[in-house]
Amino acid sequence: MTGFFRTYPFIVVLVVMALVFGFLSPTFLEAGNLSNILKQASLLGFVALGTCFVLIGGGLDLSVGSVVALSSVLIAGLSATLPPIVGIHVALLAGILVGVANGYFVTAFNFQPIIVTISSMAIVRGIAMAYSDSRPIFGTLPDELFLLADGVVFGLPVPALLFFLACAIAALFLRYTNLGRQIYQVGGNEEAARLAGINVARVKIVTYAISGFLSAFAGLMLVARMQSGEAVRTGVGWELDAIAAAAIGGVSLMGGIGTVVGTLCGALIIGMMANAFNLLGVNPYWQRIVIGIVLAIAVASYSSGNLREMLKRLRFSKQRN
Repeated sequence: MTGFFRTYPFIVVLVVMALVFGFLSPTFLEAGNLSNILKQASLLGFVALGTCFVLIGGGLDLSVGSVVALSSVLIAGLSATLPPIVGIHVALLAGILVGVANGYFVTAFNFQPIIVTISSMAIVRGIAMAYSDSRPIFGTLPDELFLLADGVVFGLPVPALLFFLACAIAALFLRYTNLGRQIYQVGGNEEAARLAGINVARVKIVTYAISGFLSAFAGLMLVARMQSGEAVRTGVGWELDAIAAAAIGGVSLMGGIGTVVGTLCGALIIGMMANAFNLLGVNPYWQRIVIGIVLAIAVASYSSGNLREMLKRLRFSKQRN
């Protein structure tokens, strides 16, 4: 049991935070509020899950929030004149294409991921704003679509069930498929992976495509919840939240390390934090400060771990000489 908690410390953090927030706010642990937390965390969770793939593969995707916005306006806008299923497919395809474009420019031209995805973040949001004329779009959406936001199965909200299912599929994919293991290899040591015969470019493009797809799917869930699409404010700051969720769950920002379970817990922790801040009347800007501190701690802990490992190797080398 001790080994389990040492391997998955974020589970302990999740439980402790739930108990603390429950003590501070009597309504926090009520069934209705917990359902709201799961719904909200699931939206971020899909984006964080895609970010998890990219980070493990040694990349970085800052365009995810813009993809969510583009997806939402495409679904809402196209549903006004075409069958909703058309808008959904177009939005998901657009997310995949943005991801493929990000991966292509990173690998084909050896551009830095932060530069590529910052550019695509601006371009994609600009496209979404131009398409929607920077105004909310209230599409003619079927009632069945709203079940994605308000439906309940086995006592759990549908968004949470879909997120848990996506996490299960992702975990199995990373652990038991060749491509999944190659993502870890590429993120851990890209040059070694290339020398081992792995198509590094293909692997990286796949991770960005997965990120784009899951971000677009989060846009679909958001449309179902809000019953509209909006390009100006939708998804703003989600890239930071997604990276923070992955980092809280133990995903290395340097690549090659991380788990889906950790990312799931990270998304739930951020969802609980936002909900508790609202219940306690805490200024929401403090949430951004806390998330920034969490990212700083995650990077510092990883860097210090690398430094300790390097010092150990130096001492071992001196002892041998």
